[in-house]
Amino acid sequence: MKKLLFWLLLLLNFVFPLAIVSNALDGDFGWHLRFGQDIHTQSSFPYLDTYTFTKYGQPWINHEWGGDWFFYQIYTHLGYFWINVIVTIAGVLAFLIIGQALVKKPGVLFLFFALVCQLAAYHIFSPRLAMFSQLFAALIILIFEKYYSRPGALLLIPFILWLWSSIHGSWILGFIIINIYLSCALLPHIVSNKYQKYFNEEKKPLTFIYKLIGIQIIGAILITINPYGIKIWQEILQYFGQNYYKAHISEWTPSYAYPVFPKILILQTITLVLIIYGFIKRRVKFTHFTFFLAFFYAAMIYKRQAIFTALLSAPILCHTAILMTERMNSLKFYKFIIQHKEKIYFIGVVATLFLINFYALQIHYTDDVWNDKILSHNNAPPYEAVQFLRQYTAGKPIKLFNEFSWGGYLNWTLPNALVFLDGRGSATWMYDQKTSMLQRYIEMKEQDDAVEQIEATGVNYIMLRYPNFVISGTPSFADRYLFGANFKEYFVNHEEKLREKIDNSGRWKKIYSDARANIWEKINPAP
Repeated sequence: MKKLLFWLLLLLNFVFPLAIVSNALDGDFGWHLRFGQDIHTQSSFPYLDTYTFTKYGQPWINHEWGGDWFFYQIYTHLGYFWINVIVTIAGVLAFLIIGQALVKKPGVLFLFFALVCQLAAYHIFSPRLAMFSQLFAALIILIFEKYYSRPGALLLIPFILWLWSSIHGSWILGFIIINIYLSCALLPHIVSNKYQKYFNEEKKPLTFIYKLIGIQIIGAILITINPYGIKIWQEILQYFGQNYYKAHISEWTPSYAYPVFPKILILQTITLVLIIYGFIKRRVKFTHFTFFLAFFYAAMIYKRQAIFTALLSAPILCHTAILMTERMNSLKFYKFIIQHKEKIYFIGVVATLFLINFYALQIHYTDDVWNDKILSHNNAPPYEAVQFLRQYTAGKPIKLFNEFSWGGYLNWTLPNALVFLDGRGSATWMYDQKTSMLQRYIEMKEQDDAVEQIEATGVNYIMLRYPNFVISGTPSFADRYLFGANFKEYFVNHEEKLREKIDNSGRWKKIYSDARANIWEKINPAP
């Protein structure tokens, strides 16, 4: 019965995230797919932008170039649904690998806590390349925890870093992980012996430290083997100096900023308390303690990094449960559990089967992602508006001032349109030396002469969000409680004035309107 429960929990750990991912649509998926198509179909690598009119013909660096090509191959040969499956498998493997790395015998208990952690972080799940990041991170941790002493094992890490750098720009986290291990390996060599007992860290030979420095050098060199060469480093490092987008893109805002996701905050806070206690009691290594603190801090600063605290929380919660079990050996309650464990396993099997069936029914099977009304309803792209504009323009080239969050969607669904901006330019694309393109886009819409500035870009169509709310859906109780009287400041869409200015300008004609989007066409002046 225990083995059956293990396999059913493993299946549930796959079915649950697949149900979440398959009902999501990443706003950047369109431009990922189009770039992958360009790599596959063009005779030379696409170094220049051909999707926007603001940066048309200018070079740009795509730090997800390999992932885009991979997504396009899966999309064209297997279908969109298999992208959901592969992304989900990557997430499940990350939890299994971290369990193998940090838990002696990852079994039923670990799979239970892995599921709990996924339930807490499910709002991050979507069919996007960032979902592979935790898999690469888990692989590096596994090598350090289990195979660092084996000849050649550490040499796998530079190749993992190279593959990671081809898929997604979060590869810089790989170097952070390596340097945490490096710093903690140095600690016993520089701290006095009488203090070493407080760190619960084994002393590794200096050759291990030299190897860590060496693999980072090899990894850094390998990463430059890409279409952009050493410029890929420049692109990633620029993200650290561009802070405007971090305050305006929801996933890059702090975890305590609107909107708040209380489940992951509660989970990682409980885990933080447990690991601090475990470190004080010398049950937790300084390396593992440092790991969690680093990723806890990252998750508090950036919402999207909470997936890593969820990943690391699973083994910590599992260890805590094991220690509690050991201390309950003499209690009558523990003896009762042992006597009836088969019945408990049976209840677990029944409950798991119920959950598998429940979430399996929620899995959304589709390959026609662009015409799928369920995905359109759940994720609010301008489905009908794009259908209209495609027919209205009859495929003629147009310049479109667009809602920023729809840029990636438009890149694929409306290829005859050059947009003002899409997700590729949210962080590092600059309008001038001091102002990013995203800042220019947001500030331009808020100015009194916004219509005149939009017209100055040479656009002949405008597509903006219709509703009065920036974020769709009903706000949570936590958001209402935490933000109180200031709630409307976060929820109201301030673009209403811009729409009124466009309507009142006399130079634009509204040609389409639905519950999501308005479209205006430039009125040519009379001869």
